[in-house]
Amino acid sequence: MKKPELLSLLRRYFFAILGGVLGLIFAVLFLTIGFWRTLLILVLMGGGVFGGFILDRKESFVNFLDRILPGTRQDDDDTIFKF
Repeated sequence: MKKPELLSLLRRYFFAILGGVLGLIFAVLFLTIGFWRTLLILVLMGGGVFGGFILDRKESFVNFLDRILPGTRQDDDDTIFKF
């Protein structure tokens, strides 16, 4: 397979390939260090990402979540938590 064909294939199926690679990494982590340690690593990584967003201040974390999870935020007056 030539390089342009490979790049076209990678562009077309980028998220499927990314999901497969991440699934493989998580499976190896689960099998080698166990579920709870892997879960701890994921929680700490999430905290690091959250802290990075706070320090960068390029956009608010809530706006980032709204961008990647569209339609999940409700702007009703009867909501308990307002951001």
